[in-house]
Amino acid sequence: MEENLVGYLLNALDDEPHQQVEASLQESPELRARLELLERGLDPLAADRGTPEPHPGLVLSTLARIAEYQCRKLPDAPSPPLSQSVPVGRSRLRRPDVLVAALLLIVLGSIGLSSLVHLWRDYHGRTQCRNNLFLIWGGLHRYCDVHNGNFPLVEEKGAHAVAGIFVPILGDSGVLRSDVPIACPALARRPPESRSLREMEELFARDPAQFLEEAQRLAGGYAYTLGYRDTAGYHGLRCDTVEGDCLKLLPIVADRLQDLSQLNSANHGGTGQNVLYLDGHVDWRTTRRAGIDGDDIFVNRHDQLLAGEDREDTVLGPGDASPSPRK
Repeated sequence: MEENLVGYLLNALDDEPHQQVEASLQESPELRARLELLERGLDPLAADRGTPEPHPGLVLSTLARIAEYQCRKLPDAPSPPLSQSVPVGRSRLRRPDVLVAALLLIVLGSIGLSSLVHLWRDYHGRTQCRNNLFLIWGGLHRYCDVHNGNFPLVEEKGAHAVAGIFVPILGDSGVLRSDVPIACPALARRPPESRSLREMEELFARDPAQFLEEAQRLAGGYAYTLGYRDTAGYHGLRCDTVEGDCLKLLPIVADRLQDLSQLNSANHGGTGQNVLYLDGHVDWRTTRRAGIDGDDIFVNRHDQLLAGEDREDTVLGPGDASPSPRK
């Protein structure tokens, strides 16, 4: 399986081996660690990751050259002998006909190329974001391993009562690589400045309003679980208590919404969102109803951006979201 890791990183595998690698990564911490080492080894190639832009006007100039070639003046054909009759009803394409055809080719070619470039950029952005969520999952899973099966908890009140607090929690624990961007790579924006738990706690005590402004940036382009309530109280998610198919359908991180009126995240132009699930796999979903039994992953069952009503009621909030109403 290791021989396919480089192809997986470069997104060069066919569907079947790609899925096999993903399944093996979910089951094997050793393989995930090997993948991270390979990613670091490929970091010097980062400068070549951008999609090369075609030369401006390449299509138009190419089609124009074709039209010019088709419209060039050909040498006159030799006159047929007088004894032979000239066929009637056959005609050559006239120069205006060829120019019109060339113009149509230019227009259709421009539209087609633009659409292909747009589709490629969308796909490339989704793939970058998906791979980034795998890296975030690596930090979450390592944290879970050393904290008795608990993922970072968004508390009900205080300096830890914002969804974005999971980022400094992972950073202070040393389980999230410093080069993993919290900003969605598809947006091509500068990642937010990293903050420690101590800095956030001091800011909360000094200036609560500024604390909330900073909390908005903590999770960058992503939304994190706000936990859930049941008869026993408030809980965060755990990596060792969900069994069966529920594990595969319980989200923990996803592309964030700018506001609850949006149908999908704006990270990918409103076409959908990448969703990281509790077992470590990432799915591209074109609807917010990406949780268990079609649950809206951005609000609870009362359509509120607060903690879920039970464990299966997923709520993922942006950096400044809280599991409890603020007074």
